Amino acid sequence: MNQKPTLNSLIVAFLLVLGLIALTRFTPLKPHWGSLEMRPTATITVTGEAKQEQANQLAQFNAGVESIEATKEEALNKTNEAMNELIAAVKALGIEEKDIQTEVANVYQETEYEQAEIMIYPPMPDRGSAVKGNWRANNSVSIKLRQVNLAEDLLAVLNQSGANYVDGPNFMIDDSMVDDELLLSEAVADAKAKAESVAAGSKQKVGKIISLNEGGVYPFYNAYETMPMAMGSAKDVSRVELEPGSSTSYKSVTVTFELY
Repeated sequence: MNQKPTLNSLIVAFLLVLGLIALTRFTPLKPHWGSLEMRPTATITVTGEAKQEQANQLAQFNAGVESIEATKEEALNKTNEAMNELIAAVKALGIEEKDIQTEVANVYQETEYEQAEIMIYPPMPDRGSAVKGNWRANNSVSIKLRQVNLAEDLLAVLNQSGANYVDGPNFMIDDSMVDDELLLSEAVADAKAKAESVAAGSKQKVGKIISLNEGGVYPFYNAYETMPMAMGSAKDVSRVELEPGSSTSYKSVTVTFELY
């Protein structure tokens, strides 16, 4: 048989509820239900680098012809003939057309000015009337040599040609021969080693990679060397021994690692 709660029992229950509320609200005796705290992930950001040294596989040369003649036709003909002979001799060494590029080809007439007398004070600058002079034509080419063992032969050909100036060789590496993946792997390993060294000081460990920013491959070439054209006849031009040397490829990365 169900019994209805009496008035006294209701009053007791009400007082118990009030007492519990007062206990938890106005005293330090509060029930602990646990807590959830969101902490940011600890990270470390470092820079790693890797280098790869290789023997140079390419050489760059530049050669130019300039003529000064009384007429435009004479200047152009003399320059073009000398340049055509130079290019033919270069191709005879086995250098392909794709590796021979015209850099400059122009012609212009020199202009001089007669100084005019000006009867005023203070004197004002005046270039006077223009006087046309000789015609100047020039043509230059750049040559990429893919067989560095022929560098001495090519330099001899250029020096014995009708070129007025010769620059080179500028030895360099072939970008297609650079192992980019290996450099990247070594740069990341270098960054991780640095991060582990720093983390060890605070008794932490390096975890997964959070972000990685990869730089390009930057080659460090040898200094550009200029070999001026030797004057005189072809038989008077002496040969020079050339050393291709080596160049270094450099890659850098910036990596953020998780710490735990």
